[in-house]
Amino acid sequence: MPSARSGSSGDRLTGDLARAAASWVSFVLALGLSGVALAAARGAGVSGDAARAVPAVVVLAVTVPLVLAAHGRSRWQSVLGMRRPVLALAGAAVGLGAAGLVLLADHLAGGAGGFAVTGVDVPRLLLWLVVTLLLAAALEAVPEELALRGGVFGGLRGHLPGWLAGVVTTAAFVLAPAAAIWATAQLGEWSGVGVPPATFAPGGQDPVSYAVLVASFGVVLLLVRAVVGSVWACVGYHLAFLVVNRLLLGDPATTGLAVRTGEGPELLVMGYLALTAAVLGVVALRRRGGRR
Repeated sequence: MPSARSGSSGDRLTGDLARAAASWVSFVLALGLSGVALAAARGAGVSGDAARAVPAVVVLAVTVPLVLAAHGRSRWQSVLGMRRPVLALAGAAVGLGAAGLVLLADHLAGGAGGFAVTGVDVPRLLLWLVVTLLLAAALEAVPEELALRGGVFGGLRGHLPGWLAGVVTTAAFVLAPAAAIWATAQLGEWSGVGVPPATFAPGGQDPVSYAVLVASFGVVLLLVRAVVGSVWACVGYHLAFLVVNRLLLGDPATTGLAVRTGEGPELLVMGYLALTAAVLGVVALRRRGGRR
């Protein structure tokens, strides 16, 4: 006969798995709803930053309350990792530091043909930074990190080996955009709003390259969570990563910053992800060795 203790353990496992799944579903649902809301807003003539704000508000407003409710206040710090919001600055510093080192190395190695800033429009750059940080935090960094590195990883790691919880979380991260695009297509069909057809990768990107990039990014974010111990550090790193990428890949007329990339921006992006992973991986291994 199973003991009451084993039954209690089984109940905890079932509950944590359900909460982890609810976190992922909440985020995917929010993205699906945001796609429909954006299509409807554009159909009504909304454009520019106002149109970009629509999905950001929807994703934040749907994901955060649902994830917090699924886990309950007593689990916000222990499971979701919502301790010390100031650690977002530490995460951002890690991201900016890694990107800065890789860009400096590319500049030095490439000489006149390496990375360089070729023009700066300071007022435009500052305005772009403010708008981008606000929208990226609401649409991506806060809801994604709370749902995935918080709800999914936090809910699983109490029952699975850390590496396995990380693999499942990374898989959930890779699949979330495709699931959200499918959800947008279904919700658009049901509501009669015209939305883009369902695809694996957004914006017509190569599915394999997109999956590799997202998986690599997800691994780094898990290392940030493991080393710093706060989901806010993941939010900070996420924002730093997005800002640097958009400056490298963006239109100078929009960002206010014109740059030249010697090795190509995609290689530079993978470079600073790899550097972050290497440094945080060493820190995590040293800590683990010290506890033995």
